[in-house]
Amino acid sequence: MRFVIQRVNRGCVKVSSQTVGQIGKGLMILVGISDKDTDEHIDHIVDKLLNIRLFDDDKGNRWKESVKSLGLELLLVSQFTLYHILKGNKPDFHGAMGGEQAKLLFEKIVNKAKEKYEEKKIQTGAFGEYMQIDMECDGPVTINWEYPNINKNDNNNNKEEKEVKKGGKKGKNKEENKEEKKDDKKENENNKEEKKENKRKKSPKKEHEDKKDEKENKKKKNNKKENKKENKEENENNKEEKKEHKEEVKEDKKDDEVKDDKKEQ
Repeated sequence: MRFVIQRVNRGCVKVSSQTVGQIGKGLMILVGISDKDTDEHIDHIVDKLLNIRLFDDDKGNRWKESVKSLGLELLLVSQFTLYHILKGNKPDFHGAMGGEQAKLLFEKIVNKAKEKYEEKKIQTGAFGEYMQIDMECDGPVTINWEYPNINKNDNNNNKEEKEVKKGGKKGKNKEENKEEKKDDKKENENNKEEKKENKRKKSPKKEHEDKKDEKENKKKKNNKKENKKENKEENENNKEEKKEHKEEVKEDKKDDEVKDDKKEQ
């Protein structure tokens, strides 16, 4: 299968001037299906489309976020012309899968995407219809991807196929985790540099105010500790007083009992 993945701010598909699918920010994906394709790789393909990192994070770092991580949308459009050869100036599409078979396979991709993500965020064109597509590219960012690989000279796709065959989902996750750890490490380093830079840029006045605030906070903490200590001592004194009072009452009671005994005698 071949995919043309485009990052968009919006996308809309119309048939006979009627809107059949539309999205806001997300990915508009053209899907080409060859006569050699099967449903064997659909799970991996859908995971890739949902998790490919083509978006910036909230700090402006590039290639950090995906459709899934940001809760964006997908617009999937079938496109048999992606499997073409040129005979002179005329295109030949004999490498594309026939209509009915291709439709079944395309629907499986759509259904798997809805199953793995949010159904309302997966939109499509109209299979086999004459469509008009209106979209606003963002960037532009366009990725061409083929899976499984037919062109044996494409080392990137060959490597990806071997990893999936060898480790399955586990192998893929391991690779993704490794990449994410690398990105996180880089991000932490950038944050450290940012903090250092901000510290250097601080004006003497601001620095003085920060130190003053720090002293006040420290003073408040110390006062709080002192108050706690005083309260504790006060509680202990109250306990002691109560104890003494209890003893006195006990003694008075005892004296009264002795007096009563004497009277009776």
